[in-house]
Amino acid sequence: MISRREGAVSDQVKKRLQQAWKDISYNITDEFSMLGKSFLAKMSRNIGIAKTQTEHPLPDRSFGAESLYYPLNSTQDKPMCQVGRSIYEEFITVVILRQQVRVTDPVWLDFLRHLRHGCVEDHHMEMLRKLIITNKSCPPTDFSQPPWKYIKLVTPRHGVRSHWNACAVTKHCRDHNHRLLISHAHDTVKGRILTSNEERTVADRDGTRKGKNAGDLQREVHIAVGMEVMVTRNIETDLDITNGARGTVVDIFLHPEEPQHDEEESTTTLSYPPAFILVKLNRTRA
Repeated sequence: MISRREGAVSDQVKKRLQQAWKDISYNITDEFSMLGKSFLAKMSRNIGIAKTQTEHPLPDRSFGAESLYYPLNSTQDKPMCQVGRSIYEEFITVVILRQQVRVTDPVWLDFLRHLRHGCVEDHHMEMLRKLIITNKSCPPTDFSQPPWKYIKLVTPRHGVRSHWNACAVTKHCRDHNHRLLISHAHDTVKGRILTSNEERTVADRDGTRKGKNAGDLQREVHIAVGMEVMVTRNIETDLDITNGARGTVVDIFLHPEEPQHDEEESTTTLSYPPAFILVKLNRTRA
């Protein structure tokens, strides 16, 4: 509940904050060093409103006040950053972890240590270039054999991700003899199908705004039983159905009005989006 917008917190958000924090005594934040000063100040303000059950929390406690300290550097920092800096200076106990267990490769660990301090050297760059599969010095990479056979691609580029997903599900269907289902977006207005002019308007809007109003949903989705999927939105955090959760499609239930298709076809284009898709998550609290 940390908004990017500046300004006062609405009454609705205050009630949600107070309800969420009423039984919480400790706040454990991972990767705390990556928090900016302004974000830390906003978190302090919001928790302060929640814990004091008032619009004007105590003025002398962090995470219990909207205004905590006088400005420290009014020429460089904005007021919210000044508050955040003051909160950072309150910490009197710092624990430095000298040993990490996440990275075990000594070469990669040496690169990360240099990268952290901005002093990457030539041999680090040479090492990175050798990881490019088109580089002649790259170790042999056979995508038909483990572990590369089950590799996961992480990319911030939407176009690359869509192309990779389409190729992956096609390969999955070919390897496991499953039928590929192609579902197109089914846009309606007040329950009716779009007219031709409205379809062109939607297409033009998607092309100019890059689909932001549709949550970056694709106009065409490829699905199949047995394919691996990943949640990209926080749906139900209490059940671990959150961004990054992985699972497998175990069944696909078609729309009641979907016409009959030839079961022998390797690829089927659906007339309607599926009624629902049953996914088994790898881990959940349900």
